[in-house]
Amino acid sequence: MSLVDRLKVRFALLLLLWLAKDSTQLMSTTVKLNSERLAGSGGVVRIGHLQPNNPNIAHEPEILKMCARDLKERKILPINYTLTVITMESCNKFSGVEHAAYLHYIKNATIYFGPGCNNEMLVIGKLAPRWNVPIIAHMSGDDALSDRTVFPTLGSVALTSASEMARATLTFLQLNNWDEVGFVRTSVNYDRLSMQSLRNILKKREIKVNIEIEFDPFASAEEIISSGKLKLLKSSARIVIVEMGMDIHTATNFMLAVHRSDMKTEEFVYIIPWLAHMNDHYPWEATTVDKQEVKAAFENVIIITAHGYDKKFFDEFQLKFSQATGILSSHYATLSYMSLYDALFLYGLALRDAYEDLGGYDVHQNGSFIWSKMTNRQFIGATGQVLMNNKAIRVPSYATYHTTNGTLRIVVELEAKNADRALCEKNPEQCSEHVAHEVIQFYWSSSTGQLPKAVPPCGYTGSLCDYTTYFILLGITAFLVTIAPLSYFVYIKQKERLLYDMTWRIPRDSVRLMDSNKSRSEHSLASKSQSSGSFSGSLGSKQLISAKQATSNGVRLAIKRFQQMRNITFPKSELKLLKELKLTENENLNKFYGICFNQQNEFIVLWLFCTRGSLEDILFNEELKLGRNFQVAFAKDVVKGLSFLHNSPLLIHGLLCLQNCLVDSNWTVKLTNFGTEAIISEKLYHNEIKLIVEEGEDDSDRLADRKYVQQAPEIIRELVTRKTMPPGTQPADIYSLGMVLYQILFRVQPFHERGKSIAKLMEMISMSNDDDQLIRPTFPSSQGTESYNLQARFLPMN
Repeated sequence: MSLVDRLKVRFALLLLLWLAKDSTQLMSTTVKLNSERLAGSGGVVRIGHLQPNNPNIAHEPEILKMCARDLKERKILPINYTLTVITMESCNKFSGVEHAAYLHYIKNATIYFGPGCNNEMLVIGKLAPRWNVPIIAHMSGDDALSDRTVFPTLGSVALTSASEMARATLTFLQLNNWDEVGFVRTSVNYDRLSMQSLRNILKKREIKVNIEIEFDPFASAEEIISSGKLKLLKSSARIVIVEMGMDIHTATNFMLAVHRSDMKTEEFVYIIPWLAHMNDHYPWEATTVDKQEVKAAFENVIIITAHGYDKKFFDEFQLKFSQATGILSSHYATLSYMSLYDALFLYGLALRDAYEDLGGYDVHQNGSFIWSKMTNRQFIGATGQVLMNNKAIRVPSYATYHTTNGTLRIVVELEAKNADRALCEKNPEQCSEHVAHEVIQFYWSSSTGQLPKAVPPCGYTGSLCDYTTYFILLGITAFLVTIAPLSYFVYIKQKERLLYDMTWRIPRDSVRLMDSNKSRSEHSLASKSQSSGSFSGSLGSKQLISAKQATSNGVRLAIKRFQQMRNITFPKSELKLLKELKLTENENLNKFYGICFNQQNEFIVLWLFCTRGSLEDILFNEELKLGRNFQVAFAKDVVKGLSFLHNSPLLIHGLLCLQNCLVDSNWTVKLTNFGTEAIISEKLYHNEIKLIVEEGEDDSDRLADRKYVQQAPEIIRELVTRKTMPPGTQPADIYSLGMVLYQILFRVQPFHERGKSIAKLMEMISMSNDDDQLIRPTFPSSQGTESYNLQARFLPMN
């Protein structure tokens, strides 16, 4: 007879024994076996261990023996009680059923642990109450096993409880007020998953399952996309519960598929129940996948798993088992061993309580009473807190994790609690509950940080919204996007046109030059006499106003006249400067009149004429005696004018000197030639214009002009080397201001005490370097300390 036939015969015999209740032979056999067991067991509990035919968890007997020693050492077991472990195979063609009967009738086993397979547990679980023997499962099983009318002596400490995972998932859904969900599950072996229980629970709680789709557990991401089912999911749900297997790794291909299908926006919430931790790494840490893509696929996902899988518990137990047996167990085996340890520990506690209640060393043979001591209790086991409900089923506490950049953080704790006994008796389904505790709020990757609603505002397909308003707004936006650049372009062109309008350009025909000798005689300082407390003496003088003059439309002007060598164009920067010059007005600034160019081969710069000439004409007229009030007034006017320039769009003067400080008929000082000197210098440098030399003048004397020695050393250095005026700066203006104030206060020229020519002084200043001491004007000793202190504040160090 073959092995298969023998197994069939044995199984048939067991079924016959079970069904033949009234058989005299069965009764006599049972009485005989029971009498043998009562006579021989004493204080010895024979543990029937039905070990699964799985080499990955081959060390379960060592776990039971280690736990038995712990119970003995911790004095949890009653005195003189001994636990003996008898291990036999299960989960191999119903071998566990046969061995369970053998352990009961031959070995007098009074407690079973295992088997690790659902099909054998369904049979042995029904036999155990007939033998009055409790059986404790430590692995996940069918939902039917929770029916205590069929399995009255069955207990379970499994962390992978499908029914409790379903209840925990319901608690999280209710916390977020979601009343519509979608299911994604595997097409095979889904009877052990939580989705079976969850479907029934949601129906009772009036939470609608809009769609339920299934995929082959080995389908690739491409196959899932090509199936077209994701489009159905997108049009039916936003809260999606994904359970492709007991381990989170089974959901990898599905998450890749939704990631590639752009279904990972903030309005989609994917909830993955993680029943069993088969691997010691996350899916995105596997070596056989594109880690970055898988990490992105699992980004912003909700994962629910039991608290007993905490790494702290795992590490402590793995170390304890290794030290006790010398065996280093795998990740999966260690998790299985931890639950098995808790199963025997639960039995030890129940045996102790039963012994204390009834006494006697045969109390362990009262299986139903032992089972009752397993209900409604809690203890700290290898997997943390173990809470048993009224059905002797463990109610795990769960943690809800949110994935962010490859890391998991707890956002909601789902704490397990037993309900009131009275409430439990009224409704057995309410004997335990999960209480939600929010650890982190506003963690979702949305603008508000809040989780989305179950149904989007416009529905799953957008059909609930009227988009007319949006289309109108879109049209207006498109119009504005088009018209705004066009308007800006027109604005820029208009500004350019205004620039090129050149309101400052003066026709050459409107300018009439005045004879030099005549203009000098007419505007000699000898035209008036005055005397006052601040100013005294005759104004008659040989000192003449040296500015070249002209008139235009009846306005008297001071001019600078150059020969134009070729046609002149102004860059945009100079056009902006000239426009700003034309608009600038201040009581201490002379008014820019305009420029003549590209006519009669002349380039003429025109400013309003000031009747009293420059400060140089006033200060160095020996016949004029100026009082302190005049000097202070002159100094204040210069400072106010320069301050206005520095705070205006012009920013700088560029060539501040005594010669560019004019005095009008009211004795008000006005700064002139600001801005235009840079343009003139640029044109001279590029040979676009050439200075017109009057009779008796020498072009070589231009660089030796007294106004240049009043400039900052860095300006003079470039002026000497390049023979042209460099662009000015505000610090250079402040240096020149110091020179101007020096001359106003002391009425002497800078460096007069050295007796050098202007050209020599400029050479000395330009040749100095950082190691040399720069030459500086000296302060006349005859002046008071008040003048010296004021001048020292205005003359900066270079």
